[in-house]
Parts: sequence; C-alpha cells; structure tokens
Amino acid sequence: MIKSMTGYGGSKQVTQQREYSVDIKSVNHRYLEINLRVPKEFIKFEGDIKNLISRYIQRGKVDVYVSFKSFSEKDYKITPNLGLLKQYLEAINIVRENFLEVQDDFSLSTFIKLPDALVIENQEFDSDVIKNELLSCIEVALKNLDSMRKTEGENLKRDILQRIERINEIVQKIERYSASLVESYREKLYKRINEYFELKNIDENRLMLEITLFADKSDITEELVRLKSHIVQFVECLNAGGVVGKKLDFIIQEMNREANTIGAKSTIYEISNCVVSLKDELEKIREQVQNIE
Repeated sequence: MIKSMTGYGGSKQVTQQREYSVDIKSVNHRYLEINLRVPKEFIKFEGDIKNLISRYIQRGKVDVYVSFKSFSEKDYKITPNLGLLKQYLEAINIVRENFLEVQDDFSLSTFIKLPDALVIENQEFDSDVIKNELLSCIEVALKNLDSMRKTEGENLKRDILQRIERINEIVQKIERYSASLVESYREKLYKRINEYFELKNIDENRLMLEITLFADKSDITEELVRLKSHIVQFVECLNAGGVVGKKLDFIIQEMNREANTIGAKSTIYEISNCVVSLKDELEKIREQVQNIE
C-alpha cells in the first residue's frame, strides 16, 4: 500500500490520576526526522517514543506534541519558598512606608502568586506505569496518523495512474508521428528540390545520403523503448507499494531524461507539442511522488 508522508493524528487518554494528550503531524522529507515536544518528566522516554514512531513511519518529518496533567497527590509536592517570601514582605513594607497615601489591598492570595513564591517539585513517578500509559496514547495517535496517510496515499496513487494513462496516450501519438517522419521528410525534400531543379539532374546517391542522415539524427526509437520500459517499471513499483517514494522519484527523472532527448530530436511541430504535454504530466507526477513515503 502507498502512504503519503503528510498526515495528522491525535489522541487523548484519561485515567483516574492522569491525562495525556498527543498530537502528531507529518510532512514530506527525504529521511525520517522526529521532533519531540514533551514535558520534562518524559524526556527519559524519548528513545522509547522514537522507537515506537519508527514502527509506523519510515520517511517524513514528524512533529510530536505531548501535554500532560496529573490529578494525583503523589505526583507533585508544593512547598512555600519561605526565604523568598520574607524578602518579598520586607520589600512590600518598605513600599508601604514610602507610599502611605496609596490604598493597601495586598492579601495573602496575592502574596503567594508572586513569582517563585511556591516551589512545585515532581515526585518520583512510577516509570513503568507512566511509560506504558504514555506510549499507549502515542500509539493511538500514530494509528490515526497512519490511517490518514494511507487514505491520502491511495488518493495520490489514483491520480498518478490516471496521469500515466495520459502519458501512454501521448507516447502512442509520438510513435505514430515518428513512424511517418522519414517518409514525410523524403516527400518534402523531393518536392522542394523539384521546385528548383529537374529531378533527373539530381544525384540520387547524395539525396539518399541526406535522407539517411536525417533518419539517423531524428530517430527516437530507442528513447521511446526506454520510456515505455520506465513507465511499466513505474506502475509495477507503484502497485507493489511499501516505501517506494525515492525509487519512484528516480524513475520519473529517467522518464524526464528520455522526454528531453525526444524533444531535442524533434523536427516537427506535432512531436514537439506532444513532448510539451508529456513533460507537463511528468512534472505533475513528480510533485505527487515527492509526498509518497
């Protein structure tokens, strides 16, 4: 199955004591790049988180956001910073003495809201329980992300295959124009010469040499054979699925190379026009392939 590298997955898990919220988004990238934004309590689990992500994603830039709330009395310890509070109080009293005309509405609730008035310490969590709960929540988000990537991947595949059909039609047109190219050139050459000279005075061997040189120069048989082979290989790779984005991108480059050569050899408007349409479709496919894992 083809997967897009773009997607989003989220999940929330609430227990009696804790709440976890996870958001994961991914975009196209040459390799797998994982960026974690987690509370400091979970830094020690980063290796486990990345290992879990790599089971679902092989390529793409992945941003993971984790938020956490604890309702357990055992998870935190709050103590007043008495030394700092005493200094706050001394400073407040000095302000009072110097500004007696100012109404004093300072209260205890205001006092403890001062910066660093209360020290919140994380108690030692039960690592195994926390890790299992966290990874479980992340895995649900990954499954949601994976589902979206698969859906988007199938949409990409469907669009690409439709464009491949159009490319096959263009290649068939080029083949038809190419088949009559030499004969058409021969007729035009004889007609043009006949306008200026008597054909009986023309060196037939020289004329045949000119036609042979033209045929050799404008022959695109090899390019068409390679192009059709690349198309078959591309479709087979696409249908095989898996992590094929890089391989598809390489095949598209080879197809573009053949299209450029055909365009360079073209001597008639019809083939040149077909090459323009061909390259346009290839470019659209290339843009789509950039988003395939």
